[in-house]
Amino acid sequence: MEKQRKILLSVTGMSPAVVTETLYALVIEKSFIPTEIQVITTEQGKNKLLQTLLGIQAGRKEGKGALQEFIEDYGDKYGFSSIHFDESCIHIIQDAQSENLPDIRTPEENEFAANNIVQLVGELCQNDNVTLHVSIAGGRKTMGFFMGYALSLYGREQDSLSHVLVDERYENLPNFYYPKPYSFPIYDRDGREIDAKDCEVMLAEIPWVRLGLGVPEDLKQQSISYSESVKNAQALLEQPSLTFLSPMDDCNVMFGSKQLKLAPRGYTLLLSLVIAKKQGWNIGIQEDQETIATYLKIYRYIKAGENDSMGKRLKGSGVENDLKKVLSESQTDIRRKMMECFSLGKGAKSDYIPSSSHRTGNYSLNIELENIDVSQIETDLTHLNFL
Repeated sequence: MEKQRKILLSVTGMSPAVVTETLYALVIEKSFIPTEIQVITTEQGKNKLLQTLLGIQAGRKEGKGALQEFIEDYGDKYGFSSIHFDESCIHIIQDAQSENLPDIRTPEENEFAANNIVQLVGELCQNDNVTLHVSIAGGRKTMGFFMGYALSLYGREQDSLSHVLVDERYENLPNFYYPKPYSFPIYDRDGREIDAKDCEVMLAEIPWVRLGLGVPEDLKQQSISYSESVKNAQALLEQPSLTFLSPMDDCNVMFGSKQLKLAPRGYTLLLSLVIAKKQGWNIGIQEDQETIATYLKIYRYIKAGENDSMGKRLKGSGVENDLKKVLSESQTDIRRKMMECFSLGKGAKSDYIPSSSHRTGNYSLNIELENIDVSQIETDLTHLNFL
């Protein structure tokens, strides 16, 4: 069984102290002890991280580094002896040619950063054994924004988001990484001596909206960009609407502004649900005969001329027919098409996907009738005696 992982995920630029400051606040204030740290940064940021947090300069270990000092200062008291962080935990933002970016200055470089950040957050959110704490305190402001947005897209209940606040006298001082548990004199920007143990560090937890979209296959395959993720999320958050396009046997439906060609079973279930909703009854095994009659009328109409295998599956009543399985397969057809076209993960929910009740065996469509347009197939529905 895979061990539970608690990951502090941070963005940094040239001020890596935000990592140890956040770590301090998590351990001291929240009793959240990460098992590992992951950081997204640039080429310049990586070198700074290696030097300050790990004591590595020009490829050589020159000192303890701030992370090891933190473990020695607080590990015994809070019950940890290690926090995994090495060069493999540093993710450098890359361009379209997989070249490391030295910095982020142009709109194009910002887009590369967005894609890289969304990709990594999605990757980490795939694993249910991972609890993610995301810090947006470091790096360029846009990097923090992208990180927060990515968490909204793919984050789970166990994940959290924060910004760390540090006493302004200690901000960006070259020798300050976290409050020490003992007296540790350093110098402020004006050359005055101050004590690192006196610094106040606070964790500001940020409420965020969990969109519950799951992690889509195209993100796993690195074939979707940040901007495409935004468009798909926006399309799902708009008022859901359906428009059935003519001719019926093409099985084309507008889901909001997106046209999808459904599989015949999926189309049949969707249209059956609309008809049942208009007529005031439920699709499902409790009203199996009306469900079967409606389903077969539509299915045979769009599959005219083919063998009547569906009729054979739905022949009879109750345990004699295959209605329960047919409806489940039809719902799966719709879900698969939605996952493909809207970049949804397996567990994602959407009003566009018919829901089913384990208790009643009924299926329902959570879209208001006023937002469902069947005018283009009205002649067909009249011919089938549905109107």
